[in-house]
Amino acid sequence: MPSMKKRGDSTVLSYLGEIVAAAVVALLLISTSFNFADSKTPTKVYISNDLALVMDSLFSSPGNIIINYTEDVSNYTIEFNDDSILLYNIDKNLDTISRKFVGYQDYAVDLKFTKPKTIQFASIGGKIIIDEKINKNINILSCDEIRVDKTENLKDKKILVDPGYESNEIEPSKEMCYIANSFIFEITNNWLNHPNILSTRNLNEYSEDEGILSINCNDPSKSDKPADADVVISLRAGKGKDTTTNNIKAFIVSGSDKEKESRKLACLIINSILENKAFDDIRITGASIVPVDLEATDKDFPEGIKNKIFVMLEIGNSESDDGKELLKKISELGGSISNGFTEYGN
Repeated sequence: MPSMKKRGDSTVLSYLGEIVAAAVVALLLISTSFNFADSKTPTKVYISNDLALVMDSLFSSPGNIIINYTEDVSNYTIEFNDDSILLYNIDKNLDTISRKFVGYQDYAVDLKFTKPKTIQFASIGGKIIIDEKINKNINILSCDEIRVDKTENLKDKKILVDPGYESNEIEPSKEMCYIANSFIFEITNNWLNHPNILSTRNLNEYSEDEGILSINCNDPSKSDKPADADVVISLRAGKGKDTTTNNIKAFIVSGSDKEKESRKLACLIINSILENKAFDDIRITGASIVPVDLEATDKDFPEGIKNKIFVMLEIGNSESDDGKELLKKISELGGSISNGFTEYGN
C-alpha cells in the first residue's frame, strides 16, 4: 500500500508540472505575439514584399507605366539597391527587412527615402524611375533601342526645313512657318551658326552680324529641293474630328535606306517635346512614330526624300483646344525640335 501511495503522489506531481509548464509556454507565446505585433514587423514584412512585387511588375511591363504606391510608408526609411529593397524604422542595423526583386543585368540604382509621404514608380521609355513625385509623360518613347552610327553628327549635314503648305498649296502655313523659324534660330545658336540650312521656301538673312537665316513667311513661292539635303524635317499641324485627342506623330519613310536613322531622330524630337515642362499644362493624349509607304500614302510629303533622314512631324490636333494651345508655343516647339537634332548621335 505505501508503494502505491508514492506512485500516486509522483503521478499527481508530474501532472501538475506539465500543467505549469504548459501555462508558462502559453504565456511566453502570448507575450511574444504581443511583442511581435507591437513591433509592427508584420506590416514591414508586408510592405517590403509589396514593394518588391511592384519592382518586378515594372521590369516585366511591356509598355510605359506609372504606379502610385498607396500604402502608408511615412514611418519608414526605404532603400532601393540594384536587386533589393531595405525597409526599417530607425536603426538600419537592428530592424531592417530586406527583400529581393528580379531586376535586369544593366539596372543600377542607389536611392534612399526617409519617411516619404508618397512614392511613385514608373517604367517610361525603357527606364525605371522611383521618386516621391514623378513628373514624366507616360507617352515617352524608348529611343535607346534604336541603334545608329554615333559618329554621324547632324551638325555636319545639310538640313532642309519644310514648313508645309495648306491643302490648296497656295498659301503657306503661317503657324508651321513660325515654328520652323524658331527651330532654325535655335539650331543655329546651338551649333554656332550652322551654315547648311536649306528650306522648301525662300530664306532671308535677317542678321548680317550673326548670319542667322529665316524663312520669309509671307512669300508663298517654293525654293530648295530635298535632293540638295541630307536631312529633311517637315512640319504639319494635325487635324482630327475627335477633339478629345491631341497626339504627336512623326512620319518616316518605310523601306528607306535611312529608315533607322529617321526613326531615331523622330524618337528624340517627340521625347524632347513630351519632356518640355512648357507643355505640362497641355494635355497630349499620345505619341507615335508612323512608317509609311510613299506610294500608298495621301500625306503631302516633299519629293526626293526616300533616301534621306526624313521626319514629318505632325504637331497636335489643331481642331482641339489642347492642340490650339500647343501650337501657340512657337519658341518652345522650335527649341524642342532643335534639342532632338542636337541629341542625335550622342
